[in-house]
Amino acid sequence: MWNNSTKLVYCFFLALLCGLWPASASAKTDSATTAVVIPLDSSKTDVRKLSAEQKKKLSQNKDYLYDRVGPAPETIWDRFVQWFWDMISKIFSTKAGEVGWTIFKYALIAAVVVIGIILLVKNDVRSVLYGKSAAVHIDFKEFDDDINKINFEEMIADALAKKDYRKAVRLHFLKLLKELTDKNLIKWQLDKTNNDYSIELANSKYSRAFDELTVMYEYIWYGDFNLDETNFMATITKFKEFHV
Repeated sequence: MWNNSTKLVYCFFLALLCGLWPASASAKTDSATTAVVIPLDSSKTDVRKLSAEQKKKLSQNKDYLYDRVGPAPETIWDRFVQWFWDMISKIFSTKAGEVGWTIFKYALIAAVVVIGIILLVKNDVRSVLYGKSAAVHIDFKEFDDDINKINFEEMIADALAKKDYRKAVRLHFLKLLKELTDKNLIKWQLDKTNNDYSIELANSKYSRAFDELTVMYEYIWYGDFNLDETNFMATITKFKEFHV
């Protein structure tokens, strides 16, 4: 065991150490604090401003438009369409594909031409080329609705009395259509064209004569031909020679 003198020495050194430690720590903290000095920035700043033109250019630059909505995600249909056209492109990029495309192109042009000809024939090409006459106003509704109710002899006589030879030719042609209808050679309908009747008579002995009278009639009526009495008599002779 320690004696009293030893205890006193031990307490003295312990007290000495406790007194020196805070002073040493405080000295180190003070030296670290005063060693770091941040100088003030005394340099001059140059504030630059954008011109109105520069602001406009930047506002229109797509690279700076951050609020743009991104493209919609591709659907299955979109991917299929893209795949389909990629395959078409690959096929026609070969030599055989180029030949096939050339054939298809000319075939398509030929088909368009043929369809155009059929439509012209179906809609009576002569009336398309000449157009309907508007020089003489005639109310055809009274006899176009039902060709069987027309009193042709009376109306032709009235047209001749007024020297309206174009109307008289028109009535003679309608009379011819009625005669052909009565003989069941054609089927008259209001919405049919003269070409339709020509097709119905194609295999009969009346085909050629009917086509000639049709051309003559359409030239006089739709072509707005100025018909005098002499030409009218020559025209009507052709109609009278047509016997059903």
